[in-house]
Amino acid sequence: MKKVWNRKGLLITGAVIIFILLVIFIGRVIVQQREAERRRANTKTFVRDDRYDEMLYLEAGAVNKDNLAVVTADDTVPGYTNLIVPERYVFLADCEYKYNDEERIVEVERAKYTVCDLMTGAPIKTIDVKEIADRLEPDKVIRYPEMVDIIIEEGGHVYLGFSLMNKKDLGDKTQWRQLYVNIETGEELVRMRGDNLKLAETLTGEESAGKYSYGVLYDDRIGLIKANGFEPYYSERYTREIVGIDVRDWGYDVVRIEMPKKYLPESNETLYKEFPGLKNYGGSEEDIVTFYIGGAPTAEEILKLFLEDGEEISFEGCVLPAKLSIDEQDHEIRSFDEYEQWYKY
Repeated sequence: MKKVWNRKGLLITGAVIIFILLVIFIGRVIVQQREAERRRANTKTFVRDDRYDEMLYLEAGAVNKDNLAVVTADDTVPGYTNLIVPERYVFLADCEYKYNDEERIVEVERAKYTVCDLMTGAPIKTIDVKEIADRLEPDKVIRYPEMVDIIIEEGGHVYLGFSLMNKKDLGDKTQWRQLYVNIETGEELVRMRGDNLKLAETLTGEESAGKYSYGVLYDDRIGLIKANGFEPYYSERYTREIVGIDVRDWGYDVVRIEMPKKYLPESNETLYKEFPGLKNYGGSEEDIVTFYIGGAPTAEEILKLFLEDGEEISFEGCVLPAKLSIDEQDHEIRSFDEYEQWYKY
């Protein structure tokens, strides 16, 4: 009887173990199915289709050929004006892709860029970035097709640059690659992440002692934009709710300045000597004006472009916060020299 009971006990124990394993297995399958359903439910589609006529007004600098003024509507796709090379090209994106709730690309439907002459809008060529990426790196997927880098390398050639992620493990950055396409020769390059092209030092070839001083205007670090009667740029970039002046480094000694049209001065000899047509531009007060100012302009030069003639730059209430200062103390700032003295680069 004891042997029979032991055998039954083993069978019962085995059955319990199998049942428990089966429950665990079924539970895991259910969890995985629910996770897959959640991911499908939270997968979104992003579409972007730029058009040349979205630029409502375009004017090259009358004095400095590297300067440019572009006007777009306030609901134009954000980042559109990132795709401009002053005096040369504009890149019109045609992208569609799906991404999940972790903001990871899961599938790229298309990623094309039409290269156009900036001033005439005449199409030069269309680059099918998805086709190139699929052909050269079939195990990779483009990371945000609309977030292209414009690279001007030492010889002056212009490249479009994209990051490629590994499809099986999007988060493994060791597997990322950089894809570069030369828009003039069609050359296609794939590089390891961090192995970038050798960039041109400047677009203008000019050197300036105050080359980076416009950084004081980034995010209105000391309240300088506000002190001079403007609202700082603190809006949601991707909803295009621009309320103030935004100053950014475009690269190659070019600074990009973005603002609503209502902030343009009535009278400014320097600004309207450079862009005489802009003074008479109509349009909405909420239209967005984007300037590309070459020659490494200083913060003082930038601000003076948008003050009325005769107005002086004000530093009233300007304070450099402790987290940005070399001695971790707040500093009242009364001049650009004081900002340079205390700012922690």
